[in-house]
Amino acid sequence: MRSLIPLLVLTAACQEYDLKQQVDPEDAPAPDIVVNPPSIDFGTLETGASAVESFEIENIGDAVLSVSGVEVTVGDDVFRLLSDTTYELQPSDSVSLDVEFVPYADEHFGLVTIDSNDPDEPEATVDLLGLQTIETYTTPYTPPDDTPYLTITPMNHDFGELFVPCSDDVRLEMKNEGTATLEITDVSFASGGLMAFDNLGVGLPLTLEPDESVDVEVTFDALAEGADQGVLEVTSNDPRGVITATQDGESLYAAYTTEEFLEPGRAPVDIVMLIDQSGSMSSNQGTIEDGIPDFLAELANVADWQLIQVTDSDGCGNQGIIDQNTANAENILINNAFSIAGGLGLHTEALLKHGDTALAKDGPGKCNEGFLRSGALLHLIMISDEEDQSPNTWQHWVSQYEGYVIDPALVKVSAVVDVNGTSCGNYQPGYSVGPGGYLDAALATGGEVLDICDPNWGQNLDDIAAAAVAGIRSYNLAKVTDEATITVTVNGVPTTDFDYEAAGSTVTINSPPVGEYDVVEITYAEPATCN
Repeated sequence: MRSLIPLLVLTAACQEYDLKQQVDPEDAPAPDIVVNPPSIDFGTLETGASAVESFEIENIGDAVLSVSGVEVTVGDDVFRLLSDTTYELQPSDSVSLDVEFVPYADEHFGLVTIDSNDPDEPEATVDLLGLQTIETYTTPYTPPDDTPYLTITPMNHDFGELFVPCSDDVRLEMKNEGTATLEITDVSFASGGLMAFDNLGVGLPLTLEPDESVDVEVTFDALAEGADQGVLEVTSNDPRGVITATQDGESLYAAYTTEEFLEPGRAPVDIVMLIDQSGSMSSNQGTIEDGIPDFLAELANVADWQLIQVTDSDGCGNQGIIDQNTANAENILINNAFSIAGGLGLHTEALLKHGDTALAKDGPGKCNEGFLRSGALLHLIMISDEEDQSPNTWQHWVSQYEGYVIDPALVKVSAVVDVNGTSCGNYQPGYSVGPGGYLDAALATGGEVLDICDPNWGQNLDDIAAAAVAGIRSYNLAKVTDEATITVTVNGVPTTDFDYEAAGSTVTINSPPVGEYDVVEITYAEPATCN
């Protein structure tokens, strides 16, 4: 029933202000479709039998109902419309339509779609259901003499529910139960992507004498959440035409879990600055010294940082530990960047190893005692114009660094290196050009990379400082998952701007910026353990 409230309110307003009464658009004449019944159950039929059921379309509105189309949109292989498909129904008029059902399998679903000009329901539907007796599959069938007869067993297979990332398979027997030679000329298979067909070596064309058979296989791989259906179609000289077998299955996740991460408030940052002391670095001395003031200015944005500048072979910080309270910190870093007698010695151009040497001097009574703080971010800055010559791989040294912190995600390596391996156009025999392991370590830990061949790279040294104090925006999940199942919220607000790296099962949030004391919640599907 249409509401009269809008019209009554409008009428009252017209009387009070003497305005011309308008017709509410909601009260304009309009058709209104009713379909009855909304679903039809044809019951159970024997093989070869058919049934006809009816449904009614009625116009209970106050304008002409134009039915522009009636179509079986699902299940048109067994359900058939026996009536016209267009109608013009005056108010209160109705029409009855017939649907025929002819089954070929144990269960069929269908849908009739009715398109009309009803403004509220332009597309009405009727659900269809029909069954074929199970006995038809167990009762022996004798085809006519001198006729091939193809059977596929099972004709319909239900894998049921399968948890990601498990799989299951079914063997299908193609058999000639007729009395003449069966010639199979084509076998096709289609699915939504979760099922695959294996002919098990059966070639085409294939000839089967009476009672001969071959097996093929369909595999259901639960790779992602969703339902799928496989359809096997076999073309042969069977007079019935193409014979079809279907396989159904649903893929789902065993469970979902939510992990919560609390971003620390301005986390403490411990910075190790390592500078190659070889002779080829002399051209970079002024650039480094020029960039240090901006570098420290950027660090000043964080209330709790400390730094050791390491240029000597013993791994000790030049002038000890420097922090925001150190007087003349700028002059100390500039004056000591290249002033240590003898340089790095055996550690020259082996800064990855030398970083571990410096960190190992943090113990009681050692020269860097008190530098490493529990829960602090550890940021190592490597500055060199040649590739790293440390023994072992860069992965080994990053793993060593991770041993000094409570969480591997707290380690970051940044690099100022010969990114393109050009030796900055000044190659000399004996040079080991390129970024070596420095670039790999920086990319793996999310650090910054600057090109030492850029004469203005010192102006961007503050980018490394910003990276050092940015905090953690990457979160390691307890289990590897499907990226499509991940949802992320920051302080309860969803975001889709994140990246997922399966190696390490790491989620990195690009936006919004995650600040101090923000709460990050990550929900994802847990993969099942398959038998």
